[in-house]
Amino acid sequence: MLGKLLLASAWVAVAYPEFCKPDAENAFKVRISIKRALGDNAYTWDANEEYLFKAMVAFAMRRYFSQETTQISNVLLCNVTDRVSFWFVVTDSSTNATIPRSDVEAAIRKNKNRINSAFLLNDDALQFLEISSTLAPPVEGSVPTWLIVFGVVLCIITVGIAYLIISGIHQRKRHNKAPEEIEGLEDKCEATVTMENGIPCDSLDLKAGRINGVYAAADDERFTSL
Repeated sequence: MLGKLLLASAWVAVAYPEFCKPDAENAFKVRISIKRALGDNAYTWDANEEYLFKAMVAFAMRRYFSQETTQISNVLLCNVTDRVSFWFVVTDSSTNATIPRSDVEAAIRKNKNRINSAFLLNDDALQFLEISSTLAPPVEGSVPTWLIVFGVVLCIITVGIAYLIISGIHQRKRHNKAPEEIEGLEDKCEATVTMENGIPCDSLDLKAGRINGVYAAADDERFTSL
């Protein structure tokens, strides 16, 4: 079976030699750096690896078109170098022409990770020079962005309201504390007793007034003048 597939592939390559050549219409160049990527575990690029590459491209095309029209024999390789670089095209048996560049590029881009895995390489080691590296799709969070922004704004508003409430409470306490301090000062003044010439003298009552003890004592016979 493998021999038949290789024979069919060779027949297609002979039948459509003009399709696969550098810079041909719908052709792509590939560069592979096995030694740089795998080091001591590097494998040799040979006919079997070429067959696997054709199979992976055919697989990508079949998945992209969701039909089994592309065969391994439809993938043509040419200008293969020892440093592992080559050109390839994908033909369409029904039209005897190459598949449009946009379709091949979309199929490769969609299945690039599967192709890389087949050769144990990454985008840097397996380069489709005419196709930009496949990037992993961005990870979407479970929470929508607008909901996160709304939550942040709501938190800021809540903190601001809490700050205003706490500031108002502190100002109210400070305002209520001021009259109490004045009243305490008045009471202290009432309780203060001074001595004048050995005679207790009460301070003036700031609230209701009080007779000073000095004058009251002046009426006492003990303090009459000689």
